[in-house]
Amino acid sequence: MKVELELDTRSKLLKAAVEVFAQYGFAGTSVRQIADLAGVNHGSIKYHYSSKTHLWRSAVAYLFQRMEQMVFANSDNWGRLSAREQVVEHIGAYVRFNARRPELARIIMFETIVRSDRYDWLAENYLRPFTERAITRTALAQEEGVFRDDIPPLNLYHMNVAASRSLFLAAPELNEHFGVDIFAEEEIERHIESMVKLFVVPETVESGA
Repeated sequence: MKVELELDTRSKLLKAAVEVFAQYGFAGTSVRQIADLAGVNHGSIKYHYSSKTHLWRSAVAYLFQRMEQMVFANSDNWGRLSAREQVVEHIGAYVRFNARRPELARIIMFETIVRSDRYDWLAENYLRPFTERAITRTALAQEEGVFRDDIPPLNLYHMNVAASRSLFLAAPELNEHFGVDIFAEEEIERHIESMVKLFVVPETVESGA
């Protein structure tokens, strides 16, 4: 029973940390804010995570784990898909992740602006390895004729990432000024369709027709 209670407290703190760090950044967040949102005793943070930095790193690790799980959920079936089908599925999965967990993009944005030791840790452990793999996949998709090949893979990858995140980061503006709930399922699917049209070479062109 004690273990279950401790695990529940730990998960509450992690969930609250993701939300608060994404809203205020590391510097603008206090451990008391996190504890209050989690509904737990302030001292439980040190017991479960030892420090604010440890909790921040745990929140980042959790979000990247969720991204890997969502983006590569169907990777075992990719061998049965064409290169174009793989790319389309990958785009859809990544957009859906950003729609469901926009906190990761917000946390990354905060750290990119500040450029602290946290950013160095983030880049070394997550951003660089993920980006290097993604750029390699982008280059392969260009060789397969799925992406146009007259744009450097590095540029094309970052354009894709920006397009996948930007609308969800701008959600308050879209809702207030345009009355659009970008987190609605039909809006998410519309954005995926738009990205496929923008980035993926049409099948008729790909096949030389």
